[in-house]
Amino acid sequence: MKNIMFVCKDNTYSQIAEAWMRDFTQDTISVASSGLSIGEPSPNFIRVMNEVGIDLSDHKTKLLSDSHPEHFDAVISLCNFSMRLPDKWMLRRFFDEWILPQPEGDLVESFRYIRDEIRDKVDVLLMRYPT
Repeated sequence: MKNIMFVCKDNTYSQIAEAWMRDFTQDTISVASSGLSIGEPSPNFIRVMNEVGIDLSDHKTKLLSDSHPEHFDAVISLCNFSMRLPDKWMLRRFFDEWILPQPEGDLVESFRYIRDEIRDKVDVLLMRYPT
């Protein structure tokens, strides 16, 4: 796994996964994130990522349609419902789908839970497919 794309509906969860992957691997693999639509990370997500020393405040939303699937050998879909990506993305050498909960209102604990859930999934991914 050398080139990985994290995708979610609005590029929020995927930015968190990208940040964790970069933190864990120190940029030894190429990692990107994108969304099916434009969105901005919740201030609560920015806050809980800052708690662990990762700053998302300067991250910019990227659309999946602006990237090319052939540039990635792994694609991870992160969402809180089943999300269908275009076939050309789902047919990469490695594809996985991570179903994650939606935050409960503005409860910071629910944002921490999702942050930690994504961190754990990235960690398992790296154990299964070391860089």
